[in-house]
Amino acid sequence: MIIRAQIFGRNLIGVFLAANNSYVLYPTSLLKASLTKFKTVFEEPFYPLTINNSSLVGVYTASNKYGIILPDIIREDELDKLKTYINDSSQIGVLKSIDNAFGNLILCNDKGAIISSFLKQYKTEIEDILNVETVIYEFANYYLPGSISLANNHGCLIHPLSSDQDIDFISSILKVDEVDVSTVNRGVPYLSSGAIVNDKSGIFGTDCTGPEMMRITSVLNL
Repeated sequence: MIIRAQIFGRNLIGVFLAANNSYVLYPTSLLKASLTKFKTVFEEPFYPLTINNSSLVGVYTASNKYGIILPDIIREDELDKLKTYINDSSQIGVLKSIDNAFGNLILCNDKGAIISSFLKQYKTEIEDILNVETVIYEFANYYLPGSISLANNHGCLIHPLSSDQDIDFISSILKVDEVDVSTVNRGVPYLSSGAIVNDKSGIFGTDCTGPEMMRITSVLNL
């Protein structure tokens, strides 16, 4: 199932929410009406979370079904709460990186991960947490691969300025059926800011156009 929606009056769905094939994370300040609506879209359980009291859950986290990467600014009580939700099903890893917007720095699914050169020294650690082949690769002349992409285990959408070589390489690492270029919310190239997806479901910003929705849902097989 897919819907268009806003969060906190904005189209930045992926800034505040994070989803994978095991669970969906949302900020504790999310309105109950919005949460009720979002729960009709995803079959997976929803868990409330803040990162150092911030609502930017999608910006600070990167995850797949095997693990989740968090910044070390997360408070002990927040981490303890997360452990009660997912510790049995996923590995929780806290990275002490100065660059800690991991949702922007990491593009991943359950089969592979592409990380920014900013995280070069953490490559092995990321590989262990996410339990997938991890490579350093930047595309479309941009250093935040997670921010300019949107992926699940079926496909991946990337920045419109990406090359055919980028498409082929990303496809080989994420092991997906299709990679294509796209935008969200009327031409925004920062794809992950405007949507959250897993293999079955998705929530998109209300400004996503019909052609954008058609392309994204086709590539991601939603």
